[in-house]
Amino acid sequence: MADFVIVTALEEEREAMLRHLPGHRRLPPTAEDVRVYYQAELPVILSGGETGAYQLVVVQLLGMGRVQAATATADVIRRWQPRYVLMAGIAGGVARKDARLGDVLISEQIVDYELQKLTAEGAQIRWQTYRADPRLLAASQNLGAGDWQPQVQAARPGDGRPKRLIGPVASGDKVIAFGAALEQYRQHWAALIGVEMEGAGVAAAAFQAAEPPGFFMVRGVSDLADEDKGSTGVEPWRPYACDVAAAYTAALLKSGPVPFADKAGPQRQAGGTRTVSASHGGVAVGGDVHGDIITGGQKPQDS
Repeated sequence: MADFVIVTALEEEREAMLRHLPGHRRLPPTAEDVRVYYQAELPVILSGGETGAYQLVVVQLLGMGRVQAATATADVIRRWQPRYVLMAGIAGGVARKDARLGDVLISEQIVDYELQKLTAEGAQIRWQTYRADPRLLAASQNLGAGDWQPQVQAARPGDGRPKRLIGPVASGDKVIAFGAALEQYRQHWAALIGVEMEGAGVAAAAFQAAEPPGFFMVRGVSDLADEDKGSTGVEPWRPYACDVAAAYTAALLKSGPVPFADKAGPQRQAGGTRTVSASHGGVAVGGDVHGDIITGGQKPQDS
């Protein structure tokens, strides 16, 4: 059992996360699971003064993309039965939404653009979205800059300080390094703050689990998903973005966002799913919204 499983796609993201979890240890291999896990215990003081610890597990995907993410997350849920699954790592930011290199993106929902119908007039995207866990989203909204900015360990390649943005993040199997490609998604989702490759897979696996854990994603902006991606001016931001995402994730958990497992009561309610919104098809398990799917034809809300 684990309170939180933190999923990373890349080695550099995993190493950044582990640097913020002192005392972590690599677990021995087992015959039932090919994945490599790291375990840590995180001491926490809740806002009411109650002390305890969260049990954390960190795992790296075997490859990039939604399929790898979904497969790994399904394995993670079967083995660890976590209360929450977090995705932490780097992403491309949307400059038009004021995202800058080194900023932190908090996904209030994942917007999966991969399912498409190809016609003579062009591609018609069948949007699928997954909402972030409301308890962790609320905790993130109440985490001040002074709680997480001092935790950043990596040297910043440029002037300024990182800021946090909250909004929808696009997810698909494509590495986007062309600004016009991102703009076609913004025509439907004007509020997009970033784009990445694994969040939809992790969220889908969590949503479809028999006992769904809450899902949450933190990303550091390593590029702006444009033609400058991979350039000498942008590439130095990559390790910083890995670290700022890890620092924010660790600070959020240290803030005590959820009750301790032995004091929280039942975490899931068997057969207790209920419809939250007919327009969004959200599903709540044990009272918390863990997923939201919108498929072809429904118009997303712009802001």
